[in-house]
Amino acid sequence: MTREEFAQFLDILRNAEPDLLLTNDREGKAPRDRIFIEIQHDSGSVYRQRVVLYVSRHVSNMVKKNEPPVLENLNLISFQFTDAFPWRQSQDYRHKVQLYNQQKLLYYDQLAITIIEVSKFLKHAKSFATDCSRLAQWLRAIDTLNREADFSGYSSDPIFKVLQEEVKLCNFSSRYLMTDEMKSIDRAMYKFMEREKVAKNMLLDGDSVERVARLTEVPLYMVLKLKEELELAEA
Repeated sequence: MTREEFAQFLDILRNAEPDLLLTNDREGKAPRDRIFIEIQHDSGSVYRQRVVLYVSRHVSNMVKKNEPPVLENLNLISFQFTDAFPWRQSQDYRHKVQLYNQQKLLYYDQLAITIIEVSKFLKHAKSFATDCSRLAQWLRAIDTLNREADFSGYSSDPIFKVLQEEVKLCNFSSRYLMTDEMKSIDRAMYKFMEREKVAKNMLLDGDSVERVARLTEVPLYMVLKLKEELELAEA
């Protein structure tokens, strides 16, 4: 790499900004959460270095001049359309990167990088068919909309219904996050969370998962997951 190429490379890194930055004040409780989301379509080693730059930049910004360093929780979520790890090395599409020692003991728990390999998830869809996590459902729903395929399987979920009505992947931008359509998603989310609470109480009262799903309109796969979580909590 020539000196000019290296200078250009440094400019790319210095000028890079995350796609979306969120903060959670945790109702005034410390430490706050800082969450920044990055979406990457192109491959290349520069992106990994940019991720490290984001982390170091946000950590340094937490320290106020002439004040003792009080660091907040920092989470970077990277949605990548290229593989971070080849399939032969890792059959996972979600990776949590933190600071560990050689005995795999966590050294610092306030910093985490979550890598989501979107292309790997979609390419090996059969391998992840039993994954009913919320993340997996979001990836499938967005991919279904993007392909303009049959979305009826997601319509019973109020969040995905709003997604179908209001969001087009090609028009999704940070400006869109400020519109009334996104507020509709927030309202739907709160309503759905209330139905989840009702579903949990019904399960605790001994109702069947089919009855809970029918009366609360919470999707059956989510009711099954709620039941599994309640059983694990009681164990």
